[in-house]
Amino acid sequence: MAGKDNEWQEALGAIDLSAIESLKTLKQKQDQLSERLQAMDELKASVPAAVYQRVSGDYQQQLRDLEEQASPLKQAARDQYARLRSLLDRFEADHEAVKLDQQELELRNKLGEFDDKEFQKRIKAIETSVKEKSEARARALELKARFLEAFHAESELDAAPLARPAAAPVAAPVEAVANAQITNKGATLSPADLAAAQSRTHEVPVIVGGEAAPGKTQIMSAVSVPEAPRPEAPRPAAPRPPPAEGATQIFRAARLVPQNPEAGKQTYTLTLKPMSIGADTSNDIRVGGPGVDPKHAQITVSMAGFTLVDLGSKHGTRVNAEKVRERPLGNEDVIQIGAARFVFREG
Repeated sequence: MAGKDNEWQEALGAIDLSAIESLKTLKQKQDQLSERLQAMDELKASVPAAVYQRVSGDYQQQLRDLEEQASPLKQAARDQYARLRSLLDRFEADHEAVKLDQQELELRNKLGEFDDKEFQKRIKAIETSVKEKSEARARALELKARFLEAFHAESELDAAPLARPAAAPVAAPVEAVANAQITNKGATLSPADLAAAQSRTHEVPVIVGGEAAPGKTQIMSAVSVPEAPRPEAPRPAAPRPPPAEGATQIFRAARLVPQNPEAGKQTYTLTLKPMSIGADTSNDIRVGGPGVDPKHAQITVSMAGFTLVDLGSKHGTRVNAEKVRERPLGNEDVIQIGAARFVFREG
């Protein structure tokens, strides 16, 4: 027990809080400036406009300077908070699992499965485990509160860095198709015609599947690429079109990695066929122990990725400590069935 206790203490002790105190100081200064700006609005009518603008501009500049100082510290704090959240999710799942064990033991005792001596022996072991899990969970929540003190809202801690704009497509070299005739919407283009079209319009041929005449490559209509695109505001991603008939579909490899003894030692590679999970030996992934139905859950795959589906189990299926009926899986999601925990990993 001492080894396990040290394990969670060491994991929490590895969370770097060095950015938090600096951020708290910066946040106090930002809050003070914001309060002064708000108070200035009430005094605006009683001071010359030039004075108001001068002081207001000074405070606004100070706020921008403080935000610039805080930016790298916030990112460092977000990285550490992500580690803390992962640990907290694990502690929450552990705490809930051991509470289920306690309730199961109490039920079995009421049904006469144990004598008093055996029940006291087992319940003492579980109560010790409950205490340990509660302590780990409470300590993680304390650390979470310290992170929140340095931010105005938890959403700031969860915010991911803005994605960089995707690079513009590069036109394919003409040499790559020098010895081929290209069919474009039923018309045949020579390499020279293609080069001339590219030099005028900077269009890039998009190759698709399907059969073409011998010596020809079938392409869709060309995609226009601006010569010097300027950054624009991010736009919502267009929905992915369904694959053309006969087109090759590529799925990213994924696997389930056991995280505790109840999940066993085997890592399961997820395939294109649905993977069944449950206590019955006929399942692709067999999980024993309390709280697991014979046919408990299933992992399916589609063009959108892998999805975990609960098959109407009595005790439910959890992803990141949240009970779900159906949930698309993302990298590093923690799946819990009964007391068994797996991590879903892509790649």
